[in-house]
Amino acid sequence: MGADQEPVAKKTWQELQAAKAAERNSRIPEEWKLKADQLPSEDVVDLRPIVNSCGILSPAELAITGEGYDASSLAAAIAAGKFTAVEVATAFCKRAAVGQHVCNMLTEIMFADAIKRAEELDGIFKSTGKTVGPLHGVPMTFKECFHFKGYDSTNGYISRVFQPSDRTSPIAEVLQAAGAVIISKTNVPQTMLVAEAHNNVFGQTKNPVNSRLSCGGSSGGEGSSQAFRCSALGVGTDVGGSVRIPAACNGVYSYKPTFGIIPMIGYSYSGWTGSNTGIPAVTGPLGHSVRDLSLFTNVVRAAKPWTFDPAVIPNIMELEPASRRPVVGVIHASGLTPHPPVRRAIRDAAARLAAAGFEVRDFTPPDFVGIRQVSEQLFTLDGLSYPKRECARSGEPPVPSVLKIGFWDMPAKTQEEAWAWNTKKGIIQKKMLDEWQRVGCDVVLAPVGPHTAPRPGEWTSDHYTVVWNVCDYPAVILPFTHADPALDPADTNFKPLHAADQKNQDLYDPELFKGAPVALQIVGPRLGDKQLLKDAKLLDSVLNGTA
Repeated sequence: MGADQEPVAKKTWQELQAAKAAERNSRIPEEWKLKADQLPSEDVVDLRPIVNSCGILSPAELAITGEGYDASSLAAAIAAGKFTAVEVATAFCKRAAVGQHVCNMLTEIMFADAIKRAEELDGIFKSTGKTVGPLHGVPMTFKECFHFKGYDSTNGYISRVFQPSDRTSPIAEVLQAAGAVIISKTNVPQTMLVAEAHNNVFGQTKNPVNSRLSCGGSSGGEGSSQAFRCSALGVGTDVGGSVRIPAACNGVYSYKPTFGIIPMIGYSYSGWTGSNTGIPAVTGPLGHSVRDLSLFTNVVRAAKPWTFDPAVIPNIMELEPASRRPVVGVIHASGLTPHPPVRRAIRDAAARLAAAGFEVRDFTPPDFVGIRQVSEQLFTLDGLSYPKRECARSGEPPVPSVLKIGFWDMPAKTQEEAWAWNTKKGIIQKKMLDEWQRVGCDVVLAPVGPHTAPRPGEWTSDHYTVVWNVCDYPAVILPFTHADPALDPADTNFKPLHAADQKNQDLYDPELFKGAPVALQIVGPRLGDKQLLKDAKLLDSVLNGTA
């Protein structure tokens, strides 16, 4: 697949970077590119309105790609003959082209292939009167770490450019068979272990909602893509918060499943194949509604992925969930004190649920700082020997966000040390389970992080997300509110729990964070994914007034 090939001979990493940028740019039609005088100035905060004023999309295309449709309603409109697959694919490709110019979220651009596939789908629909599946004509984007035949899977490493994959990842094939039209892959961080989307191959991705703040990561390009509505539905991966943090930063929905629900087999590794940290990565969607998260999951499970991925558990998602009003446990803070907008969101959400008749109970988890200390050791069992090897092969340096998160200089562990850290992980899992039983809750409402999207490269504390990877519990992200200086002034009475708590509070700037999305994390018990998705839809209807 190219990961073990030598970099293109006798070229510097800068030359390879430039060549890759030229290739990417060549895949965007000239008429879909912004002119120099259309590019927003550096002081423009919200980058999304430019798609409405640039003139590249027609009014009809703006409507197709706009907030009037999620993936579910768009699929229904295509199936009803309201739009052709080509109309929809062209509209989203054009919108993605604009998004790329202002946010730099796309990696392997597939516009030409996407429109060709849409033509095939239209031909099938015209001749049979039927769709090929529930995603017929729905444009999708994928995180960089999935293979598509004929396109690179660099994962942000210069050493892997111009080495196209010889096959497509199985989950992508499943979604394509259901009618999905793949228009691009999206940006990631170098090493894949950073809550950012910055590497030497593709550069830094911007947050379209607030360009001064981080897009999150590691599925940061996908979060940015969904916020700009470059596609109707996106696919990412999550080992420490990587679909949830970008969703929170960019104000979209996402779902991190329990391991064994969605197939991971055949994706493009960013570390040693066969390595086992004890915290497995999972595949999950990012989109515009809870029902879209369920649509993705139902399509994948309908393909019986346990027949081609031995890690997938059969039958568990095929059980019928209960119709209920879930008991909600609430985590207000653990380890790091959240910033004022996050505290307000949790407080207001809990109050709104209680007012609607939900039973709300306090939930006191094991200390998140201690859990993060375990996860960072397990993530660096190899001392990051794989990314260091890849960087050495091309001569590229680590980008600043990779150094800032603190993993780069952590030493490798012996096998005995790895066992000891995994033993600590097991103790954490038991304590979390015991608290769940003590509280008697069905779901937990918690922050996504100790802050909203911070400045680029400054989301270095994944305490509120990695805990659910360590415990292997599923989680759904619901956008809820926005930071507001009038409602969220700096806490003048703040008393830090420790130095890291003070450092976290020091990041808060009410004016800088103004308008930043504030999300909620809804967590369910391990393997309770089907019920969680149903509960999350109900909670979303109460909290956000969704249908």
